[in-house]
Amino acid sequence: MNYEKIKSIVLTLLVAMSIFLTWNLWTYQPQYNEIESTEAFDVSIGKERKKLELIKPYKVFYNHENKISGSQDSDEIDTVLYEMSSWRLVNTKDVSNQYSDIEIEKLVHAPDKINLVFPDIVPLSLYKKIIKFDENNIPKTTFNRIIIDMNYNNSSNGTLYFVLYGEENEKVVVESKVDLDKLQTLEDKFVQKAIYSDSYAEYFKYKLNDRKTILLPVKAGEYYKIKYSTEQLNGEDFVKALFKDPSNVSHNSTGTEKNYRDSFSLMKVNEDYSTLSFVTPGVDAATNISGDLLIENSIQFVNEHGGWTDQFRFFSLSREESKIEYRMFLDDFPVFSDIYGMTEIAQTWGIDTIHQYQRPFYQLVENYSSIFELVKVQLPSGYTVQQALEESDMDLDYVEDIAIGYKLTRDSTNKDILLYDFKPSWYYKYSGSWLRLPLDEFGGIENGLE
Repeated sequence: MNYEKIKSIVLTLLVAMSIFLTWNLWTYQPQYNEIESTEAFDVSIGKERKKLELIKPYKVFYNHENKISGSQDSDEIDTVLYEMSSWRLVNTKDVSNQYSDIEIEKLVHAPDKINLVFPDIVPLSLYKKIIKFDENNIPKTTFNRIIIDMNYNNSSNGTLYFVLYGEENEKVVVESKVDLDKLQTLEDKFVQKAIYSDSYAEYFKYKLNDRKTILLPVKAGEYYKIKYSTEQLNGEDFVKALFKDPSNVSHNSTGTEKNYRDSFSLMKVNEDYSTLSFVTPGVDAATNISGDLLIENSIQFVNEHGGWTDQFRFFSLSREESKIEYRMFLDDFPVFSDIYGMTEIAQTWGIDTIHQYQRPFYQLVENYSSIFELVKVQLPSGYTVQQALEESDMDLDYVEDIAIGYKLTRDSTNKDILLYDFKPSWYYKYSGSWLRLPLDEFGGIENGLE
């Protein structure tokens, strides 16, 4: 065998070995020991929610000729919002300097207007993600009413307004245009029903003060007092969702309160009141965080652990405190309690992280068997509410809104079941706080009906 043939054989063997080694390198899968993760667990306590479900009006009115029709029915409100979500608004501009306080009052309560009422101020920049705007740079302002002008005869397009109404020393009117065919569709689906349907109550105007006129029902109404069974949530789920390293969380109990803590955060669960409070003491509450950032952060924070357990809606915002609240709703009415945190999902934010998180530690059982008692009650008309306010010693300049809501109290008669009473009542917003209006001395309040 000559030298050249030997060299060819050796070269062939080397190439074959190289191919074999390369193949083994590509296909090799080492057996690693499993490493326990120290990051927060992926926990879904309830559901996730979208902005349109959370940031929405809680009253809708239509003023036609000599009659005002109104409703708090979420289906009726959603009808309007659904139509608006397909609109494209153009020529959006701030026209506040063209309106005096008297002219804003006329705009809000003029005939042929749909009036969508929000429970607190909403940043306009946030709502552009719900309604389409043609302009990239819409006015940086806030609003608490959307007014849709349905008097569009002899017009080339329709008009709607984002209005900040009733706020002391501040007024906002932002005007937008929309295609007429969009308003014609809304008239067919909403306006005709508001005028002729029995599902809408008749309202009257009550001028509270120089800044604001509110609308109250002409007649007394029948509602339901409900006794609901509820279920406690799982504290360990919140430990996994809220703490960075659940394995390093210690806990202890003191009476009806359970405390969970690590080096950075503290979580308290009060089983007597069914409330939860989570706080990071090392994170200071910020001041003057933008409203749209507060809303964005707050929704994302709760969505990350699926924390929407019942029907909650945006209800108040304080930029000064960097605080935002979402309130529980039942049958389209807000729910209130004397114990803070029983009916609110509240957050206070630091610069880039949560400072404090308070919320209910229970959820309603969503089936008819969970209703232990259902009793019809009657609430008095808006005229009785007006009389009660005017005969009280309160300063009406500080009254911001009036609404029907539920008062939540715990029924402790049955020790084996977590029962709550939801009692319909009249409430008023006074200097930023919602208070129950006692009407017993005026008669006809909350009487059971056979």
